Amino acid sequence: MVFKVILFLCLFFLTSTHSVACNVQQAKEILANYQWYSEDYPPYNYQNKDGRLVGIFPEILELIYKEFNLDMNLNDVMIVPWARLFHTLETSPVHAAFSMVKSPERNKKFTLISLPIMSKVSIIALEENKNILDHKSIEKLSYAVVRQDIGEHLLDAKFNVKNKVVTTSANSMLSMLLYHRVEAIAYSELVAQFQLSHFGLEDIKLTSIYTFNDVFESAFVFHKDTPKCFSTLFSQTISLLDEKGEINRIMQKYQY
Repeated sequence: MVFKVILFLCLFFLTSTHSVACNVQQAKEILANYQWYSEDYPPYNYQNKDGRLVGIFPEILELIYKEFNLDMNLNDVMIVPWARLFHTLETSPVHAAFSMVKSPERNKKFTLISLPIMSKVSIIALEENKNILDHKSIEKLSYAVVRQDIGEHLLDAKFNVKNKVVTTSANSMLSMLLYHRVEAIAYSELVAQFQLSHFGLEDIKLTSIYTFNDVFESAFVFHKDTPKCFSTLFSQTISLLDEKGEINRIMQKYQY
């Protein structure tokens, strides 16, 4: 493992300082040595009932590795809390992760290589409470959010919210909403509804009471100093898969 890290850092340094010398073989070697992180964020990435990592991003990543003639073992991907994923990718060039919603602030912290997939983030409540909440201002509601999630960032940037509970996972956040410990959450609409379906709670209805104007792309995440030539080749491979119709084929499998 130590040798792999040293090899990775040597490749990383060489390609970072001499980007013109970076070629497909070097990009392939960098890709082969990443330790991947993910989180529970269905339908983009999550563990199924058998404990296997599935979703839009894992399936597309397997295809990307195949295009580079590399094997990809999804069992090697570590499922970690979002806050740990976020911190690790800020500091470690030997790690990569999926998935992260792009934003201007995150573009400053990471190298984000997006898929042609758009994400809508909203303030979400239980439909049964909508009539009551319509008479309260957004700032006065009580919220649960996931630490460092795009929902928390947008809520803080847009509204002066005083009553906010920060959780470490979507499950904790949704549980607070379902058990009426908070009145609303700020999160991806698709992911929130898919989470309920994933846990057999399809009868529980959610409603959006405010949708943030921004529409964001979802992305693979790399360290900020990732070599430009690597990110270019990785992005070009995604474009190739999109042209082949592979990304749309996978997306259709996970439509709620």
